[in-house]
Amino acid sequence: MKTIQEQHTPPNSGREENLDNQNASPEQPDLLVNRRKMLKRAGMVLGASGALAALVIPAGATSGEDDADEIAGLWHGVVSAKDNSFSPFKTFELYGGIWISSGQPDLTPAALASSLWGTFKRVGHYKFRGIGRFWTYDANANPTGFGTVEQTTTVSEDGKTYHGEGPLQFFDNNGHSLGPPTTIIDKGKRITFP
Repeated sequence: MKTIQEQHTPPNSGREENLDNQNASPEQPDLLVNRRKMLKRAGMVLGASGALAALVIPAGATSGEDDADEIAGLWHGVVSAKDNSFSPFKTFELYGGIWISSGQPDLTPAALASSLWGTFKRVGHYKFRGIGRFWTYDANANPTGFGTVEQTTTVSEDGKTYHGEGPLQFFDNNGHSLGPPTTIIDKGKRITFP
């Protein structure tokens, strides 16, 4: 009489199934692969090689050339139009992988808009180029389109201030321009821990 386990175990041509042989192939009976062991070994090799790579990075390679060192952080800014087509307004801007900006007029009925979401990259010494988008709405919060910003920002050598300049342009919901771009000026001061 067979035990319950023997009744429910399919025949395996004389080979016993165990954790060390769970991936044996009938076409290659001598191939014994244990995924757990393989992954453990790969993890040890990768971990060790990562540690070795960290030890051989030249000292100067991690400072000054990182993409966001100088601009990363939280800033308090003032945005104005070069042609005075709108009143200056204050913003909070966050840089670090992405660029997020929220200004005082974001929730005012006459200029209802979302926060700006953007990206940036280094284009020179303490100089960054960013592009951003934000949604626009009418006074009843109905979507009316979006705004675009393309800005070149230069951070001061001491890292405490920045000056940015570039075009701001508005589009309707279908992506049609609502007029020529306006050049904006964005001046910011870093917010630091006391």
